[in-house]
Amino acid sequence: MEYLYAVVDYGSSALKVAFGKELTQTPRYFTMQPEIIEVPVEAVEEYRHTFLADPIRSAFIGIKDRYYAVGDLAQEAFRSTLNLSEPKSNNAVGRTLAAIAVAARLSQINSGKKFKLFLSCLLPPGELLDRDILEQNLRQALQNFDTPMGKLQVNLLYFNCHPEGGGLSLFYEEHRGDMADRALGVIMMGHRNTSCFTVQNSVYRKFRSIDLGFATVVNDIQLATSAYKEKTITAAVASYLLSREEDKAPLLKMLLRNTPSAREQELDKLLKAIAIAKKKFWNSLSQWLAVQFPQIDEIVFGGGVAQMFVPEMVEFFQGKLPNLPDKSCPAIYLNGGLEYSDDTVIPERLQARFADVQCLWEKDILPTAKSYWDITTK
Repeated sequence: MEYLYAVVDYGSSALKVAFGKELTQTPRYFTMQPEIIEVPVEAVEEYRHTFLADPIRSAFIGIKDRYYAVGDLAQEAFRSTLNLSEPKSNNAVGRTLAAIAVAARLSQINSGKKFKLFLSCLLPPGELLDRDILEQNLRQALQNFDTPMGKLQVNLLYFNCHPEGGGLSLFYEEHRGDMADRALGVIMMGHRNTSCFTVQNSVYRKFRSIDLGFATVVNDIQLATSAYKEKTITAAVASYLLSREEDKAPLLKMLLRNTPSAREQELDKLLKAIAIAKKKFWNSLSQWLAVQFPQIDEIVFGGGVAQMFVPEMVEFFQGKLPNLPDKSCPAIYLNGGLEYSDDTVIPERLQARFADVQCLWEKDILPTAKSYWDITTK
């Protein structure tokens, strides 16, 4: 029987997955759109054929007699709408099954339709109390579910669920070394919200979350402009902010006016809307962070949105943290200080978004699975 190893991050902007059949330092990766919608089984039958060639864009699953389109298929073929106010754990089972089916296809698992699974996943800190229910539902659903490849029977050999940012904190603590009684603050900035927690003596504490994410910035820009679609704004503004506001090319592509003077006015209005929305977001977030971390010694922050606010985050905490022992600077680390190897296959634009997943692969899946094999082969 074959084995599959996977880490799943239920992101609101994209489902992020690291996976492999082999225990290597560098797994394979893919992203899926986050949408999921229930559909009649007859409506997805035709996608059994396209799944073989393009599994990510043709994913669906069947649990008992209920079928769900997931990702691009849900978004494009069935006009699914993402509900950002809904707990991620609500749809975690369906999205996980779809991700595992895609990973199995991409891995070319060839031992029939049965294999064993090591799985680690990430949930918002506020939903971490749902992990036991999630594990129970996953174990039951994985035993027998339909996919475009046919029925799969998966034995969930290992399951672990971490708070978003848990991978970064594990990575940082191991590389940082003994922190004695110093408290670590972890901040994750995502599309839907921002969450945080503290780690002291390797124990997670004070899980908090606020509905301030990149969606907030996008919404404010939409209200201050007109006719732009949400996905258009999201992609273009993210690219612009990640370039430190130097590359206006993504914004120029989204302009709708058809004369040079009108386009210039439109761009000026858009730039002002972006600047105001970004400032409003940071003012609200920094006020919230000041309440969450009245006493903290070191900071790790990450998430797809974190890169856009590195200068603000560093400036905010610079005067609030004690210096590192024997050093003249405080510890404020984007992605816990993770650096990808030169041969990583993750595109640079996605590396920050995969950092939490990569750290869980290295610090949870790899050591756990290796320990299992050490015991099994003795």
